[in-house]
Amino acid sequence: MSNEKLSNEAKNPALNKGAVSCCRSFQIGQTVYHRNVYEHKEPLKIVGILEDKLLLEGDFSGGTHNVIQRDWLPIKGTSRIYNHAFKLKARKDAIAIETLAIPCAGSQDNTFKCMMDMVHAVMALTNDVSLNPECE
Repeated sequence: MSNEKLSNEAKNPALNKGAVSCCRSFQIGQTVYHRNVYEHKEPLKIVGILEDKLLLEGDFSGGTHNVIQRDWLPIKGTSRIYNHAFKLKARKDAIAIETLAIPCAGSQDNTFKCMMDMVHAVMALTNDVSLNPECE
C-alpha cells in the first residue's frame, strides 16, 4: 500500500483537530443532536439561540414517547451528526488500524486487502464526523 492510498488523517494526525464546520453557525429550525440527550441519538430542533446555549425542542422524556419538550442546553456537546460519539470512535479506530498497517503495505495477502477495504469503508461512512466535529 503506497502512501498515496492512506487517508489524510493517517498521513497527518493533526488534521483530526481541525474543524471544517463552525460550531457557532446554528440556525433556528435546524436539527441537531446533543451528548446529554441519549448520547446524540435523539433529533432536536433549535428554537432559540443564546451566546453559549441553544433552546432545543424534542423528546427528552426518557420513557414516555412523543412528548415534545423544550430545554436550554449548552452549545458544548452539540453535534449535527446522529450518534456522533460512536461514529467518531469508529473513525479513530480505523485511522489507528490504517496507521499500524503501514509496515505491511506491500502485502498481497487477501486478509490484508479485506481489512484495508473495511477500514476505507469505515472512513467513507464516517466522513461526516470529520467534517462536523462536536462543539467544544
